[in-house]
Amino acid sequence: MEYFKGKAHMPGADHESLVELEINWEEKDVTVRIPETSGGFKEWPGLSVQTFGPMQELVFRTRGIPPLFTHWWHFARGGRDELAGMVLALPDVNGVWRTCPLEMEKTGE
Repeated sequence: MEYFKGKAHMPGADHESLVELEINWEEKDVTVRIPETSGGFKEWPGLSVQTFGPMQELVFRTRGIPPLFTHWWHFARGGRDELAGMVLALPDVNGVWRTCPLEMEKTGE
């Protein structure tokens, strides 16, 4: 199990938030935590998790993170164990695809 954290302006949100990832590469299990999210939920499971290389690249989907609800996440590992990637939300009511870059620092195993 690995743990990562970073700050991002999530697609559709009006401010930057802390984002935390918990990743079990062997089980292809991911949990996203956004402690500052409005509403009752602060944690979402990764769905349709795909990994490339033993622990090099990760793609998954989440559902329920407001305000745009469905997001695709794609990360690659850097040279110092950090993750860098992109979060893509399904189109908003105006048909605009929202994205945000996200760099995450490893915080533990």
